[in-house]
Amino acid sequence: MSAARGRSADLDPVVREDLAAIAACGASWERLRGKTVLVAGAGGMLASYMALTVLHLNDALGLGASAVALVRDRARAERRFGALLDRPDLSLLVQDVRDPIAWDGPADFIVHGASPVNPGQFAQDPAGTLRTGALGTLSLLDLAVAKRAEGFLLLSTREVYGATPDGLRTVGEDDFGPLDPTQVRSCYPEGKRFAEAACAAYRKQHGLDARIARIGHAYGPGIALGDGRVIGDFLSCAARGVDIVLNSDGSGEIGPTYLADVVAGLWKVLLDFRGTAYNLADDRTALTVGELARILCALVPEKGIRPVFRPADPERKAGYLAHRTGLLRAERAAAEGWRATTSLEDGLRRTLDYLGRQGTGGEG
Repeated sequence: MSAARGRSADLDPVVREDLAAIAACGASWERLRGKTVLVAGAGGMLASYMALTVLHLNDALGLGASAVALVRDRARAERRFGALLDRPDLSLLVQDVRDPIAWDGPADFIVHGASPVNPGQFAQDPAGTLRTGALGTLSLLDLAVAKRAEGFLLLSTREVYGATPDGLRTVGEDDFGPLDPTQVRSCYPEGKRFAEAACAAYRKQHGLDARIARIGHAYGPGIALGDGRVIGDFLSCAARGVDIVLNSDGSGEIGPTYLADVVAGLWKVLLDFRGTAYNLADDRTALTVGELARILCALVPEKGIRPVFRPADPERKAGYLAHRTGLLRAERAAAEGWRATTSLEDGLRRTLDYLGRQGTGGEG
């Protein structure tokens, strides 16, 4: 076993199993042989798994590929990747994605996962959120054109759909509703809408093979805890053994999708699918946030925690959408060969197992 493979073995067991499952998804991995994949936002949960996939494929299949992890926060990246940063097939590029990308090497595939995701950030820095969605995307698209990249993948969001059209509980790729651009909270979905439009423009004008993946409620190892998003907040409570407090009646719906399933879908969109935009979500897991809280409490019976329902806090609303966006339908991705396979309870157990070994900081 090589030294590089030995360092991969230092990853958490759940992460190693996830990477093996991703590698088994049937994506066209040979397209990566000898290629360089630049992953922007690689300090985040989803994008870090994209970079780790490249390293795992090198160990498992001998692809000789390279990953470039573009991050803004060096310390966060060092916590995320640890000793893997010593590997010759992983490079760390530290800069703000909104600036021209200072990378002199090849970039055969580019994955754009750089974005604020904390609802509190949207309220506190709406201008910065918009700048990342617009300037960050343009910087990476310009790099893709300059490097003659074979593929570009934007990690987008269900929020681009706006308010769910009347009568629809779920949304497909063509079911767009209104989005009020004068609401400060709209900075995030409007930034993502701009990013998607930029992908379409560069696809048309420069012939860039730019793909879009719209992601719903992803969760798994490395999820940020306590940042105001439901799943991360609830997992944090369950991992710490404290009651799960809901500032609502718990009737809001979400559709959690396990991280490894989402990442397998991202690779399929980038390497295999024929279209431009795809929803990636687990159609089987829709439930209310109250039900999610109860399931998590039941998964840790030894901690004796329970869900607690409280009236909504008006001061928390600034970071949240004033409308409801429907749950994602993934029929287009399913038609081309992707489906989530991890059950909700199994995914939650895996995440809690990971958190139990890492502590409750979430990232690692």
